Amino acid sequence: MPRREASIVLTLRVPSDLERRIDSVARQRRRSRSAVLREVLENAFAEAGSRADPALEARRQSLLVSNRASEREALDFVADAADDHGWR
Repeated sequence: MPRREASIVLTLRVPSDLERRIDSVARQRRRSRSAVLREVLENAFAEAGSRADPALEARRQSLLVSNRASEREALDFVADAADDHGWR
């Protein structure tokens, strides 16, 4: 028998229309409401990924922009205008 991961019980208050949608999806997938909501939460937090950490998201965007030829002029200007004297 597989070992179950430790878990907690989480109670959510949702509007009636959302409950009907959850019930509908659970019936379509032939799964429990809890299983459907666990999957939704896992996907939502997985998609958040680096967005959950602003520093990682800023780094990701910086790397995307720094590789664009169209941004080269702006990056060159910032590098030339920066006062980096005394910085290591």
